[in-house]
Amino acid sequence: MIESPGRRRTLRALVAATLTVAALVLSGCAYDTNGAVPLGADGLSVGYRLAEAEVPILYAAGDSGGVAVQRISVEPSGDGELSIDISHDEVAGVGDMTQAASWNAVSVATLLTGAPLDQSYRFAFDGRVDGPSAGAITTVALLSLFHGHQLAPDVVMTGTINPMGTIGTVGGIPEKVRGVIEHGGITTVLIPTGQRNVIDAAGQEIDVVALGAAGGVDVVEVADIATAYPLVTGQTLPGPAASGAPAVSAAGYDKFRSATDGMLATYERARGDFASLDASLQAAAGTIPEDAAAYAERSRSLQAQGLQGGAFYEASQAALLMDATASAFRTVQDLLITGGDAISTRLDSAASAEGEFLAFLDQLGTFEPETLGDAEALITAYGNAFDSYTLLQFATAALEEVAAGIAAATYTDLDSLLFDALMPLVYYDVARGNLEFAKAVFEVGRDNGGAALEPDADLEAIASFFRRAADADWAAFETGVIQPAAEQRGASNDVFRNALAAVDLDVALSYTAQQSVASIERYLAEGGNAPFATMGYGYANYARNALLIEKYYNNGVLDENLELVGVASEAVLTNALENGRDQSAAGIAALEAQETDPVLTAGAYEQAGVAREGDLSEKFSAIAQYSAAYVLTRILAYAGGFEREGYAAEAADSR
Repeated sequence: MIESPGRRRTLRALVAATLTVAALVLSGCAYDTNGAVPLGADGLSVGYRLAEAEVPILYAAGDSGGVAVQRISVEPSGDGELSIDISHDEVAGVGDMTQAASWNAVSVATLLTGAPLDQSYRFAFDGRVDGPSAGAITTVALLSLFHGHQLAPDVVMTGTINPMGTIGTVGGIPEKVRGVIEHGGITTVLIPTGQRNVIDAAGQEIDVVALGAAGGVDVVEVADIATAYPLVTGQTLPGPAASGAPAVSAAGYDKFRSATDGMLATYERARGDFASLDASLQAAAGTIPEDAAAYAERSRSLQAQGLQGGAFYEASQAALLMDATASAFRTVQDLLITGGDAISTRLDSAASAEGEFLAFLDQLGTFEPETLGDAEALITAYGNAFDSYTLLQFATAALEEVAAGIAAATYTDLDSLLFDALMPLVYYDVARGNLEFAKAVFEVGRDNGGAALEPDADLEAIASFFRRAADADWAAFETGVIQPAAEQRGASNDVFRNALAAVDLDVALSYTAQQSVASIERYLAEGGNAPFATMGYGYANYARNALLIEKYYNNGVLDENLELVGVASEAVLTNALENGRDQSAAGIAALEAQETDPVLTAGAYEQAGVAREGDLSEKFSAIAQYSAAYVLTRILAYAGGFEREGYAAEAADSR
């Protein structure tokens, strides 16, 4: 079974994952073109230029590999809703991993094209298939259908698809390459970057480039969809180019400066509160005060450099970290004096905290967005408010367990009580602080002008798509990380997920968010801003789940305590950062071309640039920030009615 490593963690580790959120508040395949069918005039009008294609997919089975077939088709849906149908010709023919990969392929392809949201997709498989390794090639296939590009029959690819369009690692590459050689007629195999030298089924390290060369096949590493696409189609993948590093507008600059000063004042107040605590408790916090001070100092430095957006997010981290530390340790001090009464007091205040959250939702519900700038503020505020509520629910439930233990006289010593209480106390205080941060972000983001919302935009359809895109990312994480890791350790999914959640709050937030979104949506059902609230859920969780996939599936290395200690490939990490930077910058540029300055997103872009130069944890935080910035720009483009601008060529050339 899994033993929680919580006792080995510092307070900073407990809140680091939440600060990632707060910082933004922000098998392979070959193509058979013989089955490609052009759409008629109606199809052209909605975006897709081809209707279907057959896609051979690679698989590994034991010490051998082979080729199966996937048939992909797309057409306008009869009910105006996006739908996905996955069919197979064997009992239990398609596993959960493959289903999640299909959803992810649709999500990524839609973001990279601005494809219409009222399409019906069908993925038909022969034989039994389970695994995410056809995700990347499925994405390329969908992109080629959209653009009408012909597909090379002699190029195959294996690799997962990550939410930002990077190609993730897979297993069984030597077996797949051998299967390709045996199959014949294939000249090139594309594999994920960093997987040239891998272990085969016999436990031997194999250079798959050399293996392929010996069989007359070129094996080529590819990092992302944009790199893979021309190797398969002979065409460059259309997409907007970023025009330099995005900068915060003049109006946004002044708002950020004022908000930064407010956050630094909160930090100084919390620092004073912490200094008034017993000296032994201050010592127990370790380096937390110094960490918070470093954020504050970095904020002041960025202010001096004129990077007010980055300064605001750094100051917010300083305030949130210091305030949560001071408040949590104040409660610990009370716990030492009054025992369990301090926990009861916190639980008594939980209802008040929930009331503050609902009051903020009511405030947001009365706001009438007129421009894309207003929509950015509203979506971001909802996303952060939901994070605050999710964390509050998580912390309250944990404190209730502690209170039940106190009532049942379970605790025989104070150390055990403090150990169980500390994490939920910190989470509780971070939740309260994050709500205040959400309010500050809303004030910075609102009333900044920009292009008008498209009157004919189907906001409910946009919201539904991005919610499901976020949930598809979670399904990929659940099936690709949680399930196999739990099986390997002889534990249930729930047990392993809980253990990982004790190390990484993002895991807890993503899982808990799914459980609470339905009740939040019911509360908002009668409000006109309900679609924007759902978009807030979608953008925040898309970014968070993108981080989880990148960290735990694609590249992160964990120790026996489930702590992140390194990466499998520096090249993969660098590419993820560069891809995120480029995608978010291009998305911002597309908005700016429509006379919209996304103030909050540009500020978060500045912060991500700072974080990417930090330690390993901060680099992964930057990936999350870039992901959220990118997905928010795409939401706004759909809401503005120019989702295809820059992402779809005027005419598709055929090869």
